[in-house]
Amino acid sequence: MLNMLNNKKFLWIVAAAILLILVLIPALRKKPILVKVQELKPGELRVIVNATTTSTVKSEYEVTLSAQRTGKVVLLPVREGDRVRSGQLIARLDLTEEEVQSESALKQSRATYSEAEQNLKRSEELFAKGMIAQQDLDAVRRTYEVAKSQFQAATSDVTVRKAYSIIRAPFAGVVSKKYTEVGELLLPGKQIVTLVNPDRIYVLATIDEVDVGRLKIGQPVTISIDAFSGEKFDGTISRISPIVSGGKLETRTADVWIYFKNRDGRIKPGMSADVEILITTLENVLFVPSQAIIERDGKKQVYVADKRSLKPGDRATVLLRQVEVGESNWISTEIRKGVTTGDYIVTTPEAEGLKNGGTIQVEQDKNNR
Repeated sequence: MLNMLNNKKFLWIVAAAILLILVLIPALRKKPILVKVQELKPGELRVIVNATTTSTVKSEYEVTLSAQRTGKVVLLPVREGDRVRSGQLIARLDLTEEEVQSESALKQSRATYSEAEQNLKRSEELFAKGMIAQQDLDAVRRTYEVAKSQFQAATSDVTVRKAYSIIRAPFAGVVSKKYTEVGELLLPGKQIVTLVNPDRIYVLATIDEVDVGRLKIGQPVTISIDAFSGEKFDGTISRISPIVSGGKLETRTADVWIYFKNRDGRIKPGMSADVEILITTLENVLFVPSQAIIERDGKKQVYVADKRSLKPGDRATVLLRQVEVGESNWISTEIRKGVTTGDYIVTTPEAEGLKNGGTIQVEQDKNNR
């Protein structure tokens, strides 16, 4: 009898456990997934193209002046940041040793040339009197031509050495970088200063090859300078490189030159900038955050709630709906078909556990709590 009671008690416990499991499983399955949603409303979509990397402000006129001969710097009257005039002295190299050598060579070649010139005159007179043969006159003339050529070369060498010893600004601008100091011995090719013209500046941007075909000369550009947070500057596309660069493991890009519409003296060459190139503006269209769109089996889809009014904390069922997309920028994408005004789209489709037919709960906006 006792065994029968124990068996019945055991069966009741097992039945209760099974019943509890059957009740809890559906409840667990219906646990909502927290997501963010956005109601679809017609609006304005600005289709823009951005550079692949941070862009740089550059000067249209920029040159690095270098030494053309060996020499010690004896004068360098400029500092970084100095404005200079066109033709202004930038640096002077010591010419003492070279000048002595050049003058000595010039003096010797002048004497040789003078002597050869006198010999030619005498030979021409003797030839006219029939006292020497034509071949003798020709030999004297060749000697004269060689001496003359050497004298001209020596004269030119003195002029060039002097010219190479004085470095002047090729245009008006600002000394952006100085590479040497007075007393340093320079070899040919050694950099002295970099000179830029800050009045003719532009932004050099690199654009992905897939977007280059959408660009054209004269397109408006909004420029943001990191140094002036919150400010926007207007520009236009002036040049588009015909060459696309990049290797197998790199993004293929093309350079674009963007000039400022209005000169602002605060903007300096070398500053970093971001650009937004306006392609077109779409009016009264439906669009969603680009991250709301998921792609499966080559199809674009979004999660759409089954309710037309949702507030933070509300629950709803979501269904995957195929859509046709249109224009896009880095932030938003136009939806041409598949959804309508008033639909609520899940903007966080990466939420863990979210699936077609699942239950969602709208997240509370932390900023409004």
